[in-house]
Amino acid sequence: MSENIAKVKKGEKPQKEIRINRFLSDCGLGSRRKVEELVLSGKVRVNGSIEKNLSTRIKVGLDSVQVGNKKLEPPTEAIFLALNKPKGFLCSHSDRFHSNTVFELLPKKYGKLFIAGRLDLDSRGLLLLSDQGNLVQEITHPSEGSEKEYEVVLEDELDPKEVKDRFTKGFMDEGEFLKAEKVTSLTKGEGSSKFRVILKQGRKRQIRRMFSILGARVIDLQRIRIGKLSLEKLKIGEGKFVLLDPKVWRP
Repeated sequence: MSENIAKVKKGEKPQKEIRINRFLSDCGLGSRRKVEELVLSGKVRVNGSIEKNLSTRIKVGLDSVQVGNKKLEPPTEAIFLALNKPKGFLCSHSDRFHSNTVFELLPKKYGKLFIAGRLDLDSRGLLLLSDQGNLVQEITHPSEGSEKEYEVVLEDELDPKEVKDRFTKGFMDEGEFLKAEKVTSLTKGEGSSKFRVILKQGRKRQIRRMFSILGARVIDLQRIRIGKLSLEKLKIGEGKFVLLDPKVWRP
């Protein structure tokens, strides 16, 4: 990368520097892995020179970064919000088979946010969204180990001990290993139709699949917590959202 000789004047704050992969991701070019491929393939220019070094740090607002002929605008203050998704809304920007998406619940200016941890059409509860791809990667990537907590209502009663043993030990389904971190019955007695389930995995329709293997159908599934953020503490009504400081997730 060409050396930048600009000096910080007395009284000015030092220029913010972030790694090139985070800069590209925060500019909306995709996940950390995807933008690293852009760098390594020689498609990124910094101050006019091709940059293939993933350890390069970008001086935000000072360095010029281009991908192809497009000059990237430095990321501004991150948008980070929590939404209490109702049933019947799709976690997608658009779908030709379904008109209701979660973005209909948000102002138009938030229409291109990334979704961290999707919920299926029939599930409800806490969603986190941001314009910072790197932040979304942190929240959703398994290596971060973010717990996701759900309250589940079943059509049928199951033995709480069997559910706990099977879920925490884990099992295979459709070529995937499915496992829960913790399971608690919310119903007293030998049989239970209400459970609280904590996951660190994020497989598609995971909880519904796990209960189906045990012979029960889920009739209500609500995500009540992601990491340290919970619906109870955030006090968000169904279909409503609140803006958050990204520092509540990334200290």
